[in-house]
Amino acid sequence: MLEVGINTNNECGKDAREILTNIKDAGFKNVMVAFKVGKAEEILKIATELGLNVPFVHLSASNNLWAKGKENEWFMATLKEQIELTAKYKIPAAVLHATHGRAEQLALPPSEFGLNCFSELVQFAKNLNVRLALENLDKPSIKHFKYVMENIKDKNLGFCYDAGHHQLYLPNVDLLKKYGDRIIAIHMHDNLMDWEEGYDWTRDLHMLPFDGKIDYNKVIKKLAATNYKNVIMLEVHKNSGSDQIYDEMSNLEFLKEAKKRGEKLADMLENARSKKTLNIFHYTT
Repeated sequence: MLEVGINTNNECGKDAREILTNIKDAGFKNVMVAFKVGKAEEILKIATELGLNVPFVHLSASNNLWAKGKENEWFMATLKEQIELTAKYKIPAAVLHATHGRAEQLALPPSEFGLNCFSELVQFAKNLNVRLALENLDKPSIKHFKYVMENIKDKNLGFCYDAGHHQLYLPNVDLLKKYGDRIIAIHMHDNLMDWEEGYDWTRDLHMLPFDGKIDYNKVIKKLAATNYKNVIMLEVHKNSGSDQIYDEMSNLEFLKEAKKRGEKLADMLENARSKKTLNIFHYTT
């Protein structure tokens, strides 16, 4: 059976050590370390100490790859430091955003300057045996995502498929059909699929799978047609954005339930690949 994992920024603890300890106690073997500037190595050290596997990390996000000047230079240096840490801990891949923030905070339009920055990072990571996976975000930023993916064909730049973002913002665009042959990493989470033009990112709830309105039978069927064989990675938030529906659960209860949901997704994917009929799945606790 495919293994499951969870993000470190899941809000299930007061600090990195408590969160990672809770993740291990819940039965997870895999984590996606979400880097915070200045804390990246601390988190990796604790994960290693606890015996947790890190199949891929999540690099810091900013709009500064598209803008010239000191902020760009600083952010490029920050990303390179994080990629070097990824290599130091022998982690094979890192997830990267093309943009960051609300629609009104979006980066400058796609440009050759920004593309050159991404190309430089891809080559830098390649030299360290780290692959980069560009994540699909919201609808306003899709032009930046496509511009990078379609202009950098290097095998060292792949795709991080975020199912929650896809179904919330671009449900009628078949991202897996277009980019599935480049898939390196995935993010699984749920939402109410209620984003409309003019809304910001606050409907991106990052709920546990099967608590929202995403049809995961449909998602899994599409994913099964790709060659993805890495960890089924949950990217969920216990508190922020989830309308406080998990307030009555302890951190450990939430993480144990998350593991059950991830295992169900893994089972669904294996069934789909074995060409068994997928029954409509209604989750009950």
